[in-house]
Amino acid sequence: MLSVFPGFEPKDVLVPAPPPSGRARAPSGTLAAPGRRGRCQAGGDARPVQPRLMRSERRRVRGLLLAVFAPVLIVGGVLASAVLGQDGASDERPAPLPRPALPAPAPVPAVPPPTAPAAQTPPPAEVPTPAPAAPPAPGPPSPAPAEEPGTEPEFAPAPAGRYVPDGAERSDLGEGAQGVSIFRPAGSSGAPAPVVIFLHGWVAVDPARYGPWIGHLVRRGATVIFPVYQTKPAYDTTAPLGNVLASVHAALAHVALAPGRLVVAGHSAGGALAADFAAVAADNGLPAPAAVFSVYPGRKLRHLDVPIPSADLARIAPGTRVLVYAGERDTAVGSGTANSIVRGATRADVTMRTVRDDTVDEHSAPRTFAGAAQRTFWAPLDALVAATGSAKDRAATP
Repeated sequence: MLSVFPGFEPKDVLVPAPPPSGRARAPSGTLAAPGRRGRCQAGGDARPVQPRLMRSERRRVRGLLLAVFAPVLIVGGVLASAVLGQDGASDERPAPLPRPALPAPAPVPAVPPPTAPAAQTPPPAEVPTPAPAAPPAPGPPSPAPAEEPGTEPEFAPAPAGRYVPDGAERSDLGEGAQGVSIFRPAGSSGAPAPVVIFLHGWVAVDPARYGPWIGHLVRRGATVIFPVYQTKPAYDTTAPLGNVLASVHAALAHVALAPGRLVVAGHSAGGALAADFAAVAADNGLPAPAAVFSVYPGRKLRHLDVPIPSADLARIAPGTRVLVYAGERDTAVGSGTANSIVRGATRADVTMRTVRDDTVDEHSAPRTFAGAAQRTFWAPLDALVAATGSAKDRAATP
């Protein structure tokens, strides 16, 4: 092997040793034997060539370093896992499998318009069950109803078919907004009986909307007059009262009313019209009702620009029993109209009640027929009807 320095052989290494304190300096030029590391072999004097840590001291240093830095590394790892753990977990989630492409739906073939059917004989008009009577006397003229922007949100489309409660018979008179349905006990003898004028909510023109309640009244011996008073859609809020008056005129010509036993009841718009009917009935040649039951009445609906006008409720005859209900959670009409009826009927015997039962205090609850509805709405009307009769009549009422 060639040396980069001429005359220098790598087999001999000259190691200078610093003189230890208190000891004689080693002669210069001492050769370090290639044997044991760190000691001089020449002269037989064994001394360390340079200061080194003992093995035990090195172990203690390493242990101290581990004791200091190991907790730091552990805490740093825990913090890194807490900060980056969620991102890392989300990165390690397997990618969702691609959904198989669904075949496009086949186009629906166009259905050709049906051909006009051959002329058929129109079905015969419905014949009322009771014997037909003389044509009804024409009622007072009323303006034709206009159209309404839409039905109340709580009213669903009426079911198809002609509704007749169990144990009742139905007769229909008139047409359009001045039409009226009469419900009476099946096979009734025509003897005078209490009559209930039942005024529905806005555009709830099908009696099936209140069918169980109407059937209940008929089974208790009452005759129910159900005026249509409007057609759908109906914008005009001034025509309903005139239509009610005309319908009741026509119906009473076919009904045997027991003297003093007329009761008018209504829900929503019908509740307001019930109070108006009581105020103007006598002026229009009709018997004044003995009692009024106004349930959740309302004159201004959200989709109507003009409210239903109010009659002069101070004209309700003295002694007329007026019972007004407002629902605590009625967000459709609130309690404003109910309060105005109480304030306006100054000569009548007026009572207002606020319904706070969560099952029946919403606006559409009077159209239900569960136990709570029967207790809250049916029973008070039964009591009003019964109170119009004599003591003997009330004792015979089921």
